Amino acid sequence: MSSRLFKLFTDSRTVLADAVISTGAVVERLSLIGSGEGAGGLWNRGISACAVCDGADLIFRNKPLVVIGGGDLAMEEMNFLTKYRSKVYIIHRCDTFRALKIMKQRVLSKPNIEVIWNSSVVETYRNENGKGVLGGLKVKNVVTGDVSDLKMSGLIFAIGHEPATKFLDGQHELDEYGYVVTKPGTTKTSVLLCEAVDL
Repeated sequence: MSSRLFKLFTDSRTVLADAVISTGAVVERLSLIGSGEGAGGLWNRGISACAVCDGADLIFRNKPLVVIGGGDLAMEEMNFLTKYRSKVYIIHRCDTFRALKIMKQRVLSKPNIEVIWNSSVVETYRNENGKGVLGGLKVKNVVTGDVSDLKMSGLIFAIGHEPATKFLDGQHELDEYGYVVTKPGTTKTSVLLCEAVDL
């Protein structure tokens, strides 16, 4: 990033560019039994991290879903899902949400939401009909230690994002969360030769 053209290095080649567009962020996921990708995993087979992207999917349609989280992101996902579902559960490891008050009120005022407090998901498993999609969850109460079974067709992780900026390796000013800092009201970054472009 020290001079134009900017140089981006991959394992197989070097790319020269006039500008680098912001790389966005990667969703945070919990590492649960059965929730991974590939053989045996249920990622994209009933487990997702985007209600807006996947909430209308056929495998979720008219079926109960779970959202994991307690912050603003979880409240946004819940609010979206309740428009299309008769029942949505939210599982949170504490006894109160960290989300903004107005966002909590919006969610908790809806009759088709059920909150499972002081709990965490410890395992996911396949549907018994052999279709290879999510069939349910094992949920542990973090206070009592009791584990219960929750039949479920969809699970949405809503626990946050990690900015995809590690590759910048100190060449850009980043905020405390790792996002590229821009001058207020502009797309200008600490690298004066370019401007960040937000798509």
